[in-house]
Amino acid sequence: MKRESFESLTQFEAEIGYSFKNLSLLQEARIQASNKKTAFFGDAVLDFIVSEFLFKNYTELEQGQLTNLKSHLVCDEKLEKIVKKNGWDDYLIIEKGITGKSKKMNSTFLEAVVGAIYLDGGLQETEKFVCRFIMSRREADKSLKSLVSPKVKLYEFCQQHYSGFRPESFLVSEEGPPHDKTFVMGYLLPKDITGLKTDITGEGEGKTKSDAETKAAEKINHRLVRIGLMDKE
Repeated sequence: MKRESFESLTQFEAEIGYSFKNLSLLQEARIQASNKKTAFFGDAVLDFIVSEFLFKNYTELEQGQLTNLKSHLVCDEKLEKIVKKNGWDDYLIIEKGITGKSKKMNSTFLEAVVGAIYLDGGLQETEKFVCRFIMSRREADKSLKSLVSPKVKLYEFCQQHYSGFRPESFLVSEEGPPHDKTFVMGYLLPKDITGLKTDITGEGEGKTKSDAETKAAEKINHRLVRIGLMDKE
């Protein structure tokens, strides 16, 4: 192994907080042309670690909610941000002729690093790395908050600010044949409840009433944010 390459690897080891017994595993993870197999394995390991963490710490969530939260935590965009934030993209070796490092390249690189740590040190060491750099309770809570549906967010806002008031959706219109209807649903926060000079309304259109309600709640939430009543997240 060339000295320059060895120095680069040891520096990378220091940054990720793990010393490899077999440095060739880390070197392979760095090479974009050959790290996809290790990344495939690392993706499965990461999926297991995150799934176990969410299963143990978010017992109140349903299966679908857990799946959405996990996907949000380990999506390509999130993994690339971690790579860029730590400057690890400098360690990724790309093929000649390729200009720039894409989001997919960086996320695959991080998955390959996860796989390499597991192959070299086992599950416990991999969990330490994942919990230090990729996922924490704070990060999961933040992601969960961003995944809360607009309808739930509206209900929670009203419970906190207007005790006893629960916003109810109403049908504005429906069009189309029975097999292909389009619904427009609405929400209303009356001025006598909010104390404002005018009512706050929001309408949304969808192929189901539920989808239309979601869009209506999203619009009314945006209006609440604009006038400073609801925090922007």
